[in-house]
Amino acid sequence: MIQRVQSLFLFFAALLNTVILFYAPIFISSEEKKIIMKDLQYPSLLLVLSTLLALFAIFQFKNRIRQLMIVYLSRLCIAISFLIFILFKEDENQLYYGSFLLILPYIILFFSAYFIKKDDKLVKSADRIR
Repeated sequence: MIQRVQSLFLFFAALLNTVILFYAPIFISSEEKKIIMKDLQYPSLLLVLSTLLALFAIFQFKNRIRQLMIVYLSRLCIAISFLIFILFKEDENQLYYGSFLLILPYIILFFSAYFIKKDDKLVKSADRIR
């Protein structure tokens, strides 16, 4: 259901992950060469997995607990991807704006998890009234 706010957040997180993956440079070398995420093998795979999980979570609206777990996995993939390219960066490379842009999908997924929990709480309270 795309009209739910958490579905919009999940879509924007997936869209932002894709933009970071292909267009946002995360490192700049000493020779002014920009390195984007798709040039790095494992962080890019984790970012692709996070994107696919966010898109898959949109269609899990009937099972909110599963949807919440998928969002948590997606956030974990982003965090591990961030840690991998920070820990294994070479000394001549400096961080560029794409590496800090990776925080945005994490925050967006945090808000989508909040609204999924809120929606679940609303449904459970409506079930108690019946």
